[in-house]
Amino acid sequence: MISKTSSFVNIGSAAPSIVTTTSSVARHHADDSIPSGLRGYTVLLRRNPDARNLWLAQVISQLGDWFNTVALLGLLVELTGNPAAGNLIGVAQIVPVAIAGLFITGVVADRYDRKAIMLISSLARGAIALSFLLIRTSETAWIAYAGTVAIAIGTAFYMPAASAALPNIVSRAELPVAAMLAQTTFATMLFVGAFLGGAITTLFGRDAAFVANALSFAISALLIWRTRANFNAQRAPQALGGASTLRVLTEGLRYLKADRYVRGYLLAKPAVAWALGGFGLFSTYSIAIYGAGDLGTALLFAGRGIGAFLSPLLVSGAASLNDTPRLRRFIVTGMGLVIVGYFLFAFTRSPLAGMICAGIAHWGNAWAMTLSGLIVQASTPDYVRGRVLALDNVGWALVSSLSNLIVAAVAVRFSPQWGVLTAVMLSAVCVVWWLIGTRAIEQAGPKPAE
Repeated sequence: MISKTSSFVNIGSAAPSIVTTTSSVARHHADDSIPSGLRGYTVLLRRNPDARNLWLAQVISQLGDWFNTVALLGLLVELTGNPAAGNLIGVAQIVPVAIAGLFITGVVADRYDRKAIMLISSLARGAIALSFLLIRTSETAWIAYAGTVAIAIGTAFYMPAASAALPNIVSRAELPVAAMLAQTTFATMLFVGAFLGGAITTLFGRDAAFVANALSFAISALLIWRTRANFNAQRAPQALGGASTLRVLTEGLRYLKADRYVRGYLLAKPAVAWALGGFGLFSTYSIAIYGAGDLGTALLFAGRGIGAFLSPLLVSGAASLNDTPRLRRFIVTGMGLVIVGYFLFAFTRSPLAGMICAGIAHWGNAWAMTLSGLIVQASTPDYVRGRVLALDNVGWALVSSLSNLIVAAVAVRFSPQWGVLTAVMLSAVCVVWWLIGTRAIEQAGPKPAE
């Protein structure tokens, strides 16, 4: 699921000289060290009020996401009797982000005020979220899909603006900790958000969950409005129009073509995403292989969440922008853990074993995805950062969607085990290709800032 207002999502990094901070708080702490782990999170949130506001926006937003998801999926299955309703909602969430992000949303994030984009997107999505209150019969179920697509389009504008703004809000020393905090928060919401979403829906009904989701957008917008830092680096405004339009729309792609360092680390996420098609078979394994029903599925999700929660805590002290070769080693290790974890998962016969393997895989996934994204974000100049980070989201979304389709087809035609192993094989081939392709560019290092 794609978070609606995760200001810390998809954080990238690399060449320290490229990061330009415009927040007075960030400038003040630019050379300050920051501890690792939970203590580092506390220091960041205490001393940087702008980062604190954006983090609170993420927490509240992701809570609302889960309230909405639990209520909406239950309502759709109840009204339509379609067991694939969840898959269709997933497609409605991911595909619009990929399509809009290919050219448009990154351009908007680079050409206009990112804070205004985030505010407008949050408020518009809050209004759209109220449309779910109109779903009452199978004939009105289409509102769920239309509303989900509309919210996803709003998210497609929000995400690159938020990610591109972050290096201007936190200092170079704080940026890796902010990245780890985002991953830890996301993993925590897997437990807390899903539990509270189910509790709210059970105790107060689905309409209450839909209203709570809409309110979470409004509260997130208020927190963003209270953030005083500059979301864009200081530069002359650049118009979008006339003969330069096509050039502007494709500038992100042209930048990646020219900068092989950023391009190389941007391709790390798609390489790992091939393996994540196995994630779509969690419920199939639990029901058809373990015979554990919904409890087994819950344990597999718990394993995923635990791995994703612990991973950033253990690596945060080593995630220094001054030592990108070390970051690369953690990325490579994470890629290996994803492949090993899902390879072992393919052969599991109990929910406990599956939970452990899922934890290993998503432990590694958190390292690979977060740290490669950190390098991309900090290595990209502000004027094109929104477009590059939008393309980063596109690559991950397209590969993960394609992987899920391939895995599902193989699982139906042969077996769930072969479906997972197919995902592992595709990812292993891409990871080896990535390792070979990026060895030379890592030795050369990032190019100087433009």
